[in-house]
Amino acid sequence: MPIDGVGVTAVAVAAARALESTRADPLVEDPWALHLVRASQTPVPFPETWPADAAVSPIDESMLLGATYIALRTRFIDDELRRAALPQVVILGSGLDTRSWRLDWLDGTAVFELDSPQVVAFVDTTMAAAGATARCRRVPIGVDVTGPWAARAVAAGFRPDRPTHWVLEGLLPYLASHDQRALLQDVIDLSAPGSRAVIERAPQLMDTPETRERLRTFALTTGIPMDELLARTDPPDPAAVLAEAGWDVTPVPVSNLEARYARPLQIGRDAAAVPPPQRGGFVTARRPG
Repeated sequence: MPIDGVGVTAVAVAAARALESTRADPLVEDPWALHLVRASQTPVPFPETWPADAAVSPIDESMLLGATYIALRTRFIDDELRRAALPQVVILGSGLDTRSWRLDWLDGTAVFELDSPQVVAFVDTTMAAAGATARCRRVPIGVDVTGPWAARAVAAGFRPDRPTHWVLEGLLPYLASHDQRALLQDVIDLSAPGSRAVIERAPQLMDTPETRERLRTFALTTGIPMDELLARTDPPDPAAVLAEAGWDVTPVPVSNLEARYARPLQIGRDAAAVPPPQRGGFVTARRPG
């Protein structure tokens, strides 16, 4: 089942985890990622092994830089989920996420994975073919998270009266501003006291000729169609939205993760011939009570 459209970016994230897993000092070890990438039939030539030589082509240099960022992001969110150990987790825009199989969950943990029906079906089919067994009560839900998804989640066993850990990873940059705000409000409305959230902020990408050219160059260089997928918007600040709702909020800049995990975002001499889209950092939040 070939993956296309926004699903290509999900494949790129899985390819980054697979690449990170081949490093001598991996921040993330994902034994399933490469299997998902190959099964996707995506024509983008993702590198599969971290090069021993720092001298790489500009395309690979850009891919390596992106993989480094994804490794930081993935490890940070993994650590947040392990530390909180809440009874249910909801991953909005789960893509080709493998945490249900990769992480050691406490007994009884429910992990709800929400993404498009195409992507959810692909993950289900591919992981079943690989003989993978989830380490939690995994609940995949094929639904558009910008639509009325909450009733589907409740019908599938999600309990709004239990503390939930929400994960919005690599999702907001693809949504219009009003959809971002609506999704954050859904999180607030469905969260019991003690719930937490870890959110990747959407960078502000205004629709200018410079922005279009930068994204077009990145797409042509890597084969990943970011110019077609990223929303040009003035996004709401998740930290402000959650703080206004009474949550305790902590912004986490990307530089903090570079220092925490001793992994600078730099590849080769020039960091990258074509830098990926600007990163907005992260927000962690907890609803008191």
